[in-house]
Amino acid sequence: MVVLSPETLVQLFGLRPEDVDCSGVRLHLDKVFVFKGSGSLRVNSKVVADVEEIKDENGVYYLKPGAYKIRYREVVKIPLDMIALAIPRSTLLRSGATLFTAVWDPGYEGRGEGLLVVFNPYGVEIERGAQIAQLVFIRLDRETKFAYRGSYQRENI
Repeated sequence: MVVLSPETLVQLFGLRPEDVDCSGVRLHLDKVFVFKGSGSLRVNSKVVADVEEIKDENGVYYLKPGAYKIRYREVVKIPLDMIALAIPRSTLLRSGATLFTAVWDPGYEGRGEGLLVVFNPYGVEIERGAQIAQLVFIRLDRETKFAYRGSYQRENI
């Protein structure tokens, strides 16, 4: 397994040095949503839970314990010879919250989403635009022909 260095990410994607962290591309909080209904995942169908955007207060989200859907600020495009994993920032963990994410598949392009869960009984406040994760890129042994073709392709663009 080869994890790409920040220097390689800057060169490969034409990023600025401030766009990367020690281990990956910085992901910043764009929007927060609260769940308003149930979801469903079946063998031949899926229903994504309804959500409603939470309004920030002067650029800050005050989040009580619970689960929230979040959107990242950055639009990303995963090359066909890579996958990526979003890893929560340690300060988020130390504040009593974490992110649950899925694999970012080869060929995926979009402004991704994740699940933010606040475990701290006192809640957490997060400023819109704050870095909450880093996207770590892992090179596959070759370019795949199985590029992402799912319903989330080009989401939130």
